[in-house]
Amino acid sequence: MSLIAQVTSYPYGLSSPDPVRLLEDAGFEVRLSPHQRKHTSAETAALLGDVDVLIAGTEPLPAEVLAAGLPRLKHVARVGVGLDGLDVAFCQVNGIAVTYTPDAPARSVVEQVFGLLICLGRRFIEAHEGMRRGEWNRLTGTLFTGKTLGILGCGRIGRQVAEIARAFRMQVIAHDIVEDAAWAAAHGVRYVDLDTLLRESCALTVHLPLTARTENILGAAQLRLLPEGAYLLNTCRGEVLDEQALHQALVDGHLGGAALDVYRKEPYRGPLAQLPNVILCCHQGSCSHDGRYAMEMGSAENTVAFLRGDPISPERIVWLPGMKAPAVEMR
Repeated sequence: MSLIAQVTSYPYGLSSPDPVRLLEDAGFEVRLSPHQRKHTSAETAALLGDVDVLIAGTEPLPAEVLAAGLPRLKHVARVGVGLDGLDVAFCQVNGIAVTYTPDAPARSVVEQVFGLLICLGRRFIEAHEGMRRGEWNRLTGTLFTGKTLGILGCGRIGRQVAEIARAFRMQVIAHDIVEDAAWAAAHGVRYVDLDTLLRESCALTVHLPLTARTENILGAAQLRLLPEGAYLLNTCRGEVLDEQALHQALVDGHLGGAALDVYRKEPYRGPLAQLPNVILCCHQGSCSHDGRYAMEMGSAENTVAFLRGDPISPERIVWLPGMKAPAVEMR
C-alpha cells in the first residue's frame, strides 16, 4: 500500500516542483487540490478516506472533517502559521501529528506591513486611483520619522517590524504577554500595557495569533483610545478586530486610515471597501514567491521527517504523539 499525501493548500508546487519532488522521492503519492482554491469542509472531508498525510492550507479542519481521515490519517502538515480552524484537541485524542511552518511567511508579512504603512501615510493608493481617472491631485500625507509605532504582538513578525521601524527612526512600543527585556533594550523598543500602547501609537500594527485571549481584542472602546488621526494595520487574523467599530471610527474621522489583509469573513465584501482611506488586500501577506516556496518546502520537510522518525525543527512542532500538550497557545 503506497503512502498518500493529500494537498489541500493552493497553490502548491506551482512556483517550483521541489516540494512535490521531495515528497515523491520519500515514497508519497502526492494528490494536489482538485479545486484550486480554498476548500469547503465537505470538499476536504471527501478527500481524506485513504490519506496518510494532509498538507493543509487555511481551510477549516474541525473534528468532523478530520474524522473522515480515520484511522489512516496520521499527520496534518500545515502550510503557514495559523492554527485557528484546526481542531488540535481532536488530533491529540486520535494520535494525529500537527506541524506548521511559522517562520516561512514572516518576512513576507513584515515587508507587506511597511508597504501598507507608507501607502497609508502618503496616500499613494488614492493618488494612483485618481490618475487612472485622469485626475492630477498631489495629495499631502504623513512622514513617519519620529512618530510612534505600536506593535500589538511582538513575536517572530512583530520583532522584525520593530527592527525595520527603528531604521525609519520611529519610536517603537510593544505589547505582548511574553516580554524579552534584553531584546527590547538592544533594539530600542519599550514594552507597555495595552491601554498605553493604544494611547501612544501614531500607527498600530497587529501581529497576534487567534486565541480565546486575542479574539475581539480590538473593539470600539480600544479603537477610541488610539490618538485622533492614527492608522491601524491588521495582517494577522480578522477575528481580533471589530470591523464595524473600525468602520465607524474611520467614518467619523477619529482614525486617519486603515490597512487590512485579513477579515472575519473571506472573501471580504463589506463597507470598508467603500472608504477612500482604507487599503484592502486579499489575505496575501505571505504571497511572495520566496515566502511561498519556504512554506511549501517546510511542510514537505515536516512530512518526510515525521514519516522517517527524524527530528522536526522545534519551532515547527504543534503537537506530536507522546507530547502532553501542544507546544503553542491554542484558541
